Amino acid sequence: MKPLFPAVVGFVAISLTLVGTASCAEEEPTSADVTASESTQDSASESDSGTAHAPQLAQDGSEATTGPVYREIIYGDPAAPVTIVEYASLTCSHCASFHNGVLPELKKNYIETGKVRLVFRDFPLDGLAMAGAMLARCASGNRGQAMLNVMFRQQATWVTSKQPIEPLTSYAKLAGMNEDDVTACLENENIMTAIREAQETASNLYKIASTPTFFIDDVKVEGNRGYEFMAEIIEDKLEDTGS
Repeated sequence: MKPLFPAVVGFVAISLTLVGTASCAEEEPTSADVTASESTQDSASESDSGTAHAPQLAQDGSEATTGPVYREIIYGDPAAPVTIVEYASLTCSHCASFHNGVLPELKKNYIETGKVRLVFRDFPLDGLAMAGAMLARCASGNRGQAMLNVMFRQQATWVTSKQPIEPLTSYAKLAGMNEDDVTACLENENIMTAIREAQETASNLYKIASTPTFFIDDVKVEGNRGYEFMAEIIEDKLEDTGS
């Protein structure tokens, strides 16, 4: 295998210096860390055609003839009445806790029933998270979701590995990629730039300061607050929409 990973990590680490000093949120944030107001962020809605929390990026899942392109990773029906936008880092332990413990319940009760869609947005805290994010975006079809699931479930393995490219490559192979695909993906500056620009937008416009951060429609939630906390907000939003 080509020894590309140290160079890639160094490059993405430099690219992340523009983002700021975000961190992995506490598992049990204080009330000051959670905004559950019904107010809309004016600057966001003006720039975002009515979607207060969601910068508009490619969502069609198409791939250009020159290779993979950035596209949204969406769980659920795009027409669902309630949208959750998640900003997360693949190396954040609290993000993994949400994906491994809370998201399955949300899927069962809300996403798979057509009531909620979840849009996953990368907010990488370091070069490893950027590399994982790029690989998930390079996976074809809906395999990016499977990549996210594996990387969060196996987070303790690849994040602490002396050669993290090896487990990351094995996860990519499960998504149908080979070693050449992994190399090409990690050298794809277009995908890296799209992730970084989306992160900068989230940091500057939506004031994302830690991961995970969620927007349940216009309600901002910082940190993994657990299933019951999120379900209560979702139910309120469903009631507002008459769903």
